[in-house]
Amino acid sequence: MKNRRVLFTLMLCMLLLALPLYGCGKGTNTAASNTQATEQPSAPPAEPATYTIVDQLGRAVEIPKKAERIVALQHHTLDIMLELHAQGKLVGVLSDWESLLGGYVADVYPGIKDLPTPGKISELNVEAVASLKPDVVFVSNQVPKESLTQLEQLGIPVVGITLYVADKEQASTIHPDLVNPDEAYTEGLKQAIQLIGQITGTEDKAAELWDYVVSNRAIVSKHLSEVPEQDRIKVYMANEDMFTYGTGKYVGVAMAKAGARNVAETIKGYKQVNLEQVAKWNPEVIFVQSRYASVLDEIRSDKAWSEIDAVKNNKLIIAPDYTKPWGNPTPESMALGEIWLAKTLYPDAFKDVDLNAMVQHFYQTFYGIDFKE
Repeated sequence: MKNRRVLFTLMLCMLLLALPLYGCGKGTNTAASNTQATEQPSAPPAEPATYTIVDQLGRAVEIPKKAERIVALQHHTLDIMLELHAQGKLVGVLSDWESLLGGYVADVYPGIKDLPTPGKISELNVEAVASLKPDVVFVSNQVPKESLTQLEQLGIPVVGITLYVADKEQASTIHPDLVNPDEAYTEGLKQAIQLIGQITGTEDKAAELWDYVVSNRAIVSKHLSEVPEQDRIKVYMANEDMFTYGTGKYVGVAMAKAGARNVAETIKGYKQVNLEQVAKWNPEVIFVQSRYASVLDEIRSDKAWSEIDAVKNNKLIIAPDYTKPWGNPTPESMALGEIWLAKTLYPDAFKDVDLNAMVQHFYQTFYGIDFKE
């Protein structure tokens, strides 16, 4: 009996000794739980304010996520910005925009006449550009590298647009030596539209614009299947002072896409030729850009041209403004110019194509105006 009491007493003492340890352990766990309960979830990391693109000069450029102030010193870029309805972001443009693009620009964006003009396609005033506090400056490959460096040193992002894809060396030249001009200009225009759309926040409109180009080019390709290769017409593009476009310029690509044979394909780039060469080539059709319409008057009045087939048969044609048959492509030149040239040369094969309706649809959709002759 005595032993039982001793045993009971020992067990009671052990129980009493264990209670404080249990209480401490429980208190610690409760405190930890309370601490966890009062902790706030960590805030998500801040979204970067910039992103990096590679421009068409092969340069990595850091761009603000929201580019609201843009200076466009390259006329093709300005034109594409209008087509993407991004003109509201312009704070400066090249001074010769009207002579390079045409008066329609002011119809699309009347405010352009009041914008500062801190440069041209081949030169810019660094201080004048910087004073506009731009988020991005678009330039051509003709701007001196020193000017680009000075703007970069001021922390101003500069994006080069060339409208063709090439290595860095060729991207920096006005007359590049392109292995595959068709691919270079097609991918180059697509890339330019996408870059400008990304920077201006108009990606959806950029995609719509490029889809329009692709769709119209498919129409040309389909209809040209009716024209035998041996029936393809020889053509010549006449410019001022006997200059013309040979291989390596977009005009040569447009001619090929439209089923024409460029008689000057043996020369490279944009070069001056002589009448003897043209007579030897003997083109069946001669085209001029609308801004060089006076060239046709010179050809008609000069007897030295009279024996050339195009002159004898009065196949002297002025390309409408919307075709933009320039050395570098534009959305219109690919979407409208190529189909105009093909329909002009082969009207029977394209008799079901309502080109006037196409032109008006393009201008209304992308410029927001009607096309006027």
